[in-house]
Amino acid sequence: MTTTYTLTTSPLVTQGSQLRWHIDSPSRKEPLTLTHGRIGLQGWLLAQGETSPRLAIKTGFATYSFAFNTKRPDVVAAILQQPADSHPGLCCGFNIAVPFSDRIILGLESDGLITWLEELTFSPTI
Repeated sequence: MTTTYTLTTSPLVTQGSQLRWHIDSPSRKEPLTLTHGRIGLQGWLLAQGETSPRLAIKTGFATYSFAFNTKRPDVVAAILQQPADSHPGLCCGFNIAVPFSDRIILGLESDGLITWLEELTFSPTI
């Protein structure tokens, strides 16, 4: 049996000039269907002034830490309005899969501290 979920997002901090992010997928516009009990998360996070930022993910089971793994020249050009070629923030994207939980929180990890940014809540559709 396949269960489909809808997404609700709740920001936990306010975005500003030093800290910006966006979750591309999953989207609130489309129902989510799980594959093998995992959920794919895609998006980007710009944290200006951080030397080695990482993406933190908290599920109902554990807290994970991921290096940013996707180059996003579109983000550097559109958000920072700078040439993306060799920009230090070019690799600000993520494309990861984690075990599904009905509540997932995304955050910025830097210098051993985590700032939680946004909560994703998944509700089964009827």
